[in-house]
Amino acid sequence: MKSVKNLIETRHGSYYATVAYSARDKVYFVSIPAFPGVMTEARSLIEAKKFAREVIELQCLAALDEGKIVIDDTRQVHGRFVRAGALAVA
Repeated sequence: MKSVKNLIETRHGSYYATVAYSARDKVYFVSIPAFPGVMTEARSLIEAKKFAREVIELQCLAALDEGKIVIDDTRQVHGRFVRAGALAVA
């Protein structure tokens, strides 16, 4: 099963999604490296990218609701700073 990395643009930044097609199951499997353990599947490549975008946005919204700051795969910071201070990104 060959996999391809796709950069998915969302409202909360850009994230890589790894898409692999299973000929046996006739389905595309999608994983999001920025969110370990998060996976989805689809019947077409277009659907796989759409589902990837949706799952990334849900993960980001959950993190932001918890007051966390989200850093996307292009190293852009998303979220709201509650108080003044410095944020270091390695």
